[in-house]
Amino acid sequence: MTTPHDHPDHEPTTPGPGSLRCPECEQPARLVPPRDWPLNGFAARPGASHTDGTPLCPVPGPNGSQPADPVGVPPRLTLWQAVRQTWLAHPDWTVTDHLAWLDGEGYDTDTDTDTSDGDPADLIGRWLDALRCAASLSWPPDHGRVYAIFGADILIVFDDAHSAGDVLTMLRVAQVPYEVHVFNAAGWDEVARLVRAVNPDLVIRDSRPGPVSGQS
Repeated sequence: MTTPHDHPDHEPTTPGPGSLRCPECEQPARLVPPRDWPLNGFAARPGASHTDGTPLCPVPGPNGSQPADPVGVPPRLTLWQAVRQTWLAHPDWTVTDHLAWLDGEGYDTDTDTDTSDGDPADLIGRWLDALRCAASLSWPPDHGRVYAIFGADILIVFDDAHSAGDVLTMLRVAQVPYEVHVFNAAGWDEVARLVRAVNPDLVIRDSRPGPVSGQS
């Protein structure tokens, strides 16, 4: 069997997926804003943090010290996440289109654990049916909507699809796993109460103009 020692001149020069880290302390990092940001109101909250929720270590910047940028490669999306995000960008794609794209991106659609409970084409077809069904849901016109984006240990709330879409675009580019749910605005307070009860450590950032913005 060939081992890495057999090819000393061909060692990997780039880190593998999921190896984001702080360049100063070398501790793991993630593409999630810090849980607490002492410069709130004075400087934009960084887009990355240590896994304990603290800002990355400070480095010199144009205006003094600032949190470092993470180095490495974001975690690879699961098969389901890849299908879901590609469907958002290409809602007209067929199962064949998705399989071709997945194969081109290096996903093993024959042995991927996400497809262990059935034929990949059949499973992806069921996923797409569910996504189209969810997208067809609509609230009565006299009720507003709340768009809730779940990512890592933070939940961001919007009251318009355009603002939510801008954030989703950034998350897709950064390959950050996320989920999106749309709620009736009239029932959002009860949903938020239940979410906090299930996950008290979850940071809920309400970006709607009416409520007070920030952690809740």
